[in-house]
Amino acid sequence: MTEKKTPVLAAVIFSLLILPAVNGIAFAQYITSDGRTGLEDYLQLAQDKVVLANDNPKAGSGTPMFAADGVIGALILSTGVFGGIAITFFVKSRQGKYAAIGRG
Repeated sequence: MTEKKTPVLAAVIFSLLILPAVNGIAFAQYITSDGRTGLEDYLQLAQDKVVLANDNPKAGSGTPMFAADGVIGALILSTGVFGGIAITFFVKSRQGKYAAIGRG
């Protein structure tokens, strides 16, 4: 084995050995103050949401499609931001120091 691969191999082995120790930390937000997991509460809330959706079929899924934090609102906002950045880069590239002479 070469000396270049040793640190990489050591990092991989270390990360595999440390994984069981940090696994409990990853689910710490689900543990309530009395020591039991709050997953039952989340399951009950999810079941209540399904019942409410079935009781009101004309209300839709509850996803605000045209709100700024909804699907289409976020699409319009992100298109505006990234489109503006792309247009800025395009305009700057046409005027840059490395633009070919005679092309604009």
